[in-house]
Amino acid sequence: MKRLLVGFKASDLTSELLAGDTLCHTLDIYHAHAIEKTRPDAKVVCSAHLPGGDWDEIVFRTGPKLMSGELSLDLLQEIHLLSPRRFTLDFVGRERDRNDLLGKIKKDPDRVRSFAARYPASVPGGRRIELTSFPGCFCHRRRDEGGLALAEVAARELAQARSPVKLLDMGCGCGLVGFLVAGAVPGTALTMIDSHSRAVEAARLNSRDLGIPAEVVLADDGIASLPDAAGTFDAFVGNPPYYSDYRIADVFLETAKSALKAGGVCYTVVKNEAGLKPVQERYFPSVEIVRRRGYSVLKSVKPLP
Repeated sequence: MKRLLVGFKASDLTSELLAGDTLCHTLDIYHAHAIEKTRPDAKVVCSAHLPGGDWDEIVFRTGPKLMSGELSLDLLQEIHLLSPRRFTLDFVGRERDRNDLLGKIKKDPDRVRSFAARYPASVPGGRRIELTSFPGCFCHRRRDEGGLALAEVAARELAQARSPVKLLDMGCGCGLVGFLVAGAVPGTALTMIDSHSRAVEAARLNSRDLGIPAEVVLADDGIASLPDAAGTFDAFVGNPPYYSDYRIADVFLETAKSALKAGGVCYTVVKNEAGLKPVQERYFPSVEIVRRRGYSVLKSVKPLP
């Protein structure tokens, strides 16, 4: 029996679920690696879309606390198009939320919808761009104000240097910050990293549509998968998640310290700097706060040897 598990994390998996010819699909490479580490008996694939195949059963785990309603609908549509012989919805949440989700597709289950969104963005003195995002991307359907603040500060300061910049955008999402900076700083060599396959798909599409070359990498280990990248970047931009007691911010800033050349500049952004500033100070000797749009952009320079 060929079974596809969708939306499951490592902690959700049981020997019963993994029995037989079972494949686990994840959208985030971090979750794929967690499954591989804790369940070596599992087969895992990380991709922006569900793998095709002749599936006997697809089991989909979702709920309001697990993913957005729009991402749930998008994945339900992909499952429907795969036509499995059996479908099981493992819904985590209230019955009325489950019914509300299913009610959105019951009237016309064969309708194929696009869940992509497009929105404009710009920074002062830079190029106006239009970005595409997909469900699962950070801030799908809207510009993130923190990211926009980060882009405005980084673009302004890097443009003043009047020289090409090698830029690393970590946690790039669909590419808001990186593409805005590259559009304002001529000659920018742009590298973008995200652990979410939908974000990587969107960033690659936007690179093509905007005509802004970018190396876009799916990774959850910083620049470890980029050969000879350490100490080569002039600037780093990142909007690290605030949850998990800033443990993810540690990964961002460790990457920034490793990736930047001496004299390179690290820019991060946060609503309230009280939580992120002490983390950034563990990796850089000083942190300057630049206020923008109600956010704090934290700027640090990697010291010369």
